[in-house]
Amino acid sequence: MSFFKNHPHIIILLVGTIIALICKVSFSYILLGYLAYAIFFYFVNLPVALGWTGYVMQFVLHKPRLAFPMYRFALKHKARCSSPLIAYGLHLLEDCQYPEALRTFEYVITLPKINPTMLKFARQDLAIAYWKNGDLATGISTLEQMQKDYDIFNLEFYTTLGYFYIEAGEYDKATDISNQALLEDESYGPAYDNLAQIQYRQGNLEEAESLFLKALELRDTMVDSKFYLGLIHEKQGDAEGARTFFTAAHNSKITGLNTVTREQVDAKYEQYKEM
Repeated sequence: MSFFKNHPHIIILLVGTIIALICKVSFSYILLGYLAYAIFFYFVNLPVALGWTGYVMQFVLHKPRLAFPMYRFALKHKARCSSPLIAYGLHLLEDCQYPEALRTFEYVITLPKINPTMLKFARQDLAIAYWKNGDLATGISTLEQMQKDYDIFNLEFYTTLGYFYIEAGEYDKATDISNQALLEDESYGPAYDNLAQIQYRQGNLEEAESLFLKALELRDTMVDSKFYLGLIHEKQGDAEGARTFFTAAHNSKITGLNTVTREQVDAKYEQYKEM
């Protein structure tokens, strides 16, 4: 009985096919019937349909710019499609559209019958959206509640919560949770970046430098580590070293998910590029 409830369209098409075969309708007309039903269903459920169309555009056809207007339409019309809306929310975070990202994830976690894995991702992204909107405390409480609700986490969860603790000045908690990531994978670069930022904020520049270099050794795309290495060389009076790392940071991809901004990086790059 549950199959009939969960898959009504399959049942409708199956019944229609059986009737058509009994009535000796040609196969070409049956295919036309399928097409007509698909078009009808698409437009009757347009917000959800466009959401999933955008998802295909972004991840199958690799045309994200075509996907985003479809995501916006789906969100505006309260579509119940978690994966497309999570993808849209991540785009908004990367594009520094933080208030809209927050509204997106706040809506996604209210969706009924959402896949548990998708809900978990959405809650983690919601915490990031809170932080990016200046509400660090709610970001931390969101992740801490997840610690109570789940048994297994990805490495990004540990380092995200670790960084939140760094921002809150809770360095012992930040160290513990970042080390938890390293217990899972000792080659996880962002965990070393966290530990380095703790040392940097405590004034331990040599230890911070060593950890930032370790982070870059493991993941050379980390703009945050490059930027802080530039700051360390600047504090040490090494203008050439500072210029090298600020230039490397400037040439890196920077999104709204990074802990440093394009404006911060470019200000230092401009300061040192002619030296």
